[in-house]
Amino acid sequence: MSGKITPQQFFRAAQSPSNWLLTAERLQQAAEVQIAHEDQFLVPYLRAHDDATKVAMADAYSPGKKAGHAEVLARAPNYPPAQLLYAYAIENALKGLIITNDPNLSNPDKLDKTLQDHDLVELAKRAGLDVYVEEQPILEALSDLSTWAGRYPVPLYAGDFVGKMNSDELMDYGSRHTTMRQFYKRAYKALEAALPSPITTRNSSIVVFRQPGT
Repeated sequence: MSGKITPQQFFRAAQSPSNWLLTAERLQQAAEVQIAHEDQFLVPYLRAHDDATKVAMADAYSPGKKAGHAEVLARAPNYPPAQLLYAYAIENALKGLIITNDPNLSNPDKLDKTLQDHDLVELAKRAGLDVYVEEQPILEALSDLSTWAGRYPVPLYAGDFVGKMNSDELMDYGSRHTTMRQFYKRAYKALEAALPSPITTRNSSIVVFRQPGT
C-alpha cells in the first residue's frame, strides 16, 4: 500500500478543528489592526455628525421648508471591513466547534452543507454555544456584513436592502464592538478547550521528502 496522501485525505485533514481555530485567530488579529487604525476617525465624525444634525434641524424649520439637509464634514470610521473579518473569525470558531461535535461532517470531496452557512445565530445553535439576548442582534448584523454589507453595495434581494440600516449603522459606528469581541472570545475559548490536544506552535513547517535512490 502506498504511503502517499491522496487529495481527498489532505482535504479532509484540513478541516480539523485546530485549523478552524488558527484561521479564526488570523482573521481576528487582522480585524483588530483595522479597528485600531480607524478609531482615530470616530470622535471627529461623531462631532461633525452632531453639528450637521443641528444645521439640518434648523434648515427643516426654515420658512417654506419641509425637510432640512446638511453634509457631515468628516468621514465615518471605516469599520465594516474589520467587522466583516470579525464575522468570519466567529464563523470559523463556530464551524470548528461543529466539526468537533460531529467529526463525520469532514467530507473528502466537498465541504459539508452545514459548514457552508454564514448565519452566525444558526451556526451558534449548531455548535451548542448559547447566544445571549444582547448578542443576537450583533450576530445578525455581523451575518449581514459577512454576506454582503461588508463587501458589496447591495445584497442579492431588494427586500434585504430597502429600509434597512447601512453598513456603518449595522454595528452602530463601533459601539457594538465590545459585545462582538466578547462573543468571539467565548466561541474561541470553547473551541480551544474542545481540541483533543493544545496547539503548541503557530509557526509554519517545511517538509522535504528524500528522493528515491538517494
